Amino acid sequence: MENVTLLQLKDFAIVAIAVMGFVVLLGNVVKVIKEWSKPGMSVSETVKDHETRIDSLEEGNRVICKALMAIMSHEINGNSIDKLQKAYDDMNEYLIDK
Repeated sequence: MENVTLLQLKDFAIVAIAVMGFVVLLGNVVKVIKEWSKPGMSVSETVKDHETRIDSLEEGNRVICKALMAIMSHEINGNSIDKLQKAYDDMNEYLIDK
């Protein structure tokens, strides 16, 4: 085995430092990309949450409208007690399940 010279050690140290610097650089690039995409992911989750809430509100509005229609029908013709009972049951079920 030949003797290692000071020049060879210096070259090896330079290459090792360059490789380590490259690894650190790649790590920083990945970190920056993750930070850039983070707000987009957060907005996407918020939009999904809002869509779920809107769907829930729409369902509640449908139940309320059905109940109002049953009340108006009862007031107009004096009957429709079965519609009132159905609307009451639907609203009760909606409020309990909510």
